Amino acid sequence: MGESGDQPNSNSDQVVEREGTYDHELYGEVEVTGIWKGVEEVDTTRNSNEKDVYIVRYSADEDGEQVDELTDTLDEFIESIE
Repeated sequence: MGESGDQPNSNSDQVVEREGTYDHELYGEVEVTGIWKGVEEVDTTRNSNEKDVYIVRYSADEDGEQVDELTDTLDEFIESIE
């Protein structure tokens, strides 16, 4: 296992996957198009207490038109889909 700073938060086991679809409280069904930690793209991540910030990029349809390049921190995204 990794260092303690890289361990998932014991309070949540929510996994977010690239190309996964989720029910977002503001946008309805969204698709994750990217997950970034620093400048590196990753395929999955968990709600965690690392010191590094994960960014989730996702797309949605709003009023029948696709909205591109929406982004949240991982914590913000998870709060929006729980």
